[in-house]
Amino acid sequence: MTAYDHLVTDIETHREDLIDFASRLVATPSINPPGDERAVAELLAGRLKGLGIPDVEIVAEVPERPNVIARLPGHGGWPALLFNGHIDTKPVGDQSKWRTDPLVPTIKDDGYIYGLGTADMKGAVAAMCFAASALAAASTRPAGDLILAFTADEEAGSRYGAQFLVQKQGLKADACLIGEPSGLTEQWEYLVLVSRGISAFRTRVRGTQMHASASNIVPCVNASTKMAQVMVRMANDLQVRHQPHPLLPKGPTINIGMRVESGVFYGILPALGEFTSDVRVQPGMSFEQVKADVEGFVQRLRDDDPELDIEVEFEEGPLRWIEPTEVSADEPIVKAAQWAVRQVLGAVPPFGACPGWTDSRWTQGEGGVPTIPAFGPGLLTVCHGPNERVPVEGIVQAAKIYALTAARFLG
Repeated sequence: MTAYDHLVTDIETHREDLIDFASRLVATPSINPPGDERAVAELLAGRLKGLGIPDVEIVAEVPERPNVIARLPGHGGWPALLFNGHIDTKPVGDQSKWRTDPLVPTIKDDGYIYGLGTADMKGAVAAMCFAASALAAASTRPAGDLILAFTADEEAGSRYGAQFLVQKQGLKADACLIGEPSGLTEQWEYLVLVSRGISAFRTRVRGTQMHASASNIVPCVNASTKMAQVMVRMANDLQVRHQPHPLLPKGPTINIGMRVESGVFYGILPALGEFTSDVRVQPGMSFEQVKADVEGFVQRLRDDDPELDIEVEFEEGPLRWIEPTEVSADEPIVKAAQWAVRQVLGAVPPFGACPGWTDSRWTQGEGGVPTIPAFGPGLLTVCHGPNERVPVEGIVQAAKIYALTAARFLG
């Protein structure tokens, strides 16, 4: 039996403990907003120490937004591999649409564990912990260091999580793997090389505030109906320039009307309507180009409709522009992950792209660390909605893949 076989055997031996720990993470709320990861961070830190990881600390910019950093030192100290996963979740939303209590992890007969954060991404976080434990228990330690960074605030932009760790704590490694779900229609569908970014903006349409009973008698503009016309035109006709990308055949995604507000009450003709939109950008695009395309489109709307009083404002902060990332297929971390997944699943999935963004925008985009932006169990399409779930077997497979990837990469 090889050293690699021992890692797989160790994880298989502890599969019940692994699933139990994933369940405990799900049962520990860390909903963002409002954002408070203290309880789940304490649970993680304690479990990591119990799993034989010698160096575990909690670091935070503000006390209620902690991050857990753990290090398993190798015998040579080089190279260093970073495993990253976020420990916050989106809010529950409409709980009536859940078949189970979202904060009570439930394993059903279909082989899935249901609960908020199972796929996004507490299942993967648990898998990374047990992968590190298997390496810690091995008779021969790898040459390089394995670093685990379990971060806060990813669901609201990562200011207190990966951004804080990269910019203010100097988090660095030679490579990084993020355990976000990497399937859209089936588990382990892609080995993800590309993470898209985002540029978000607000559109305001102004009208005439007046007594609504006279709206068909005197000249006036209903801001709500005028805004609706603008939204339909944008949804149908707005385009942004981009270069074709082989992993993104459908190009950028444009989402119009993510949030809509207008009007005051009955009897008052609406004077202001506002809606938010975002463009999911891909490698090769720039903020200046997206801004010019949006503003140019809005000017054409003005030219077509002299009554239209409209302005566009791009968001401040991280949603103004999040850089897309792309890691080369030739990077050693990609080769190591390909080798590992072949050992566990018997085949290597094709390369793909994550339609959303991940914390690779900080580890690679800001920190310069070659990063696989998403490679984890479950489906992205069940995240951020009711009945989030992940296959139990997928969590076990992830732990094996992560352990073998680390062992291969770290020598």
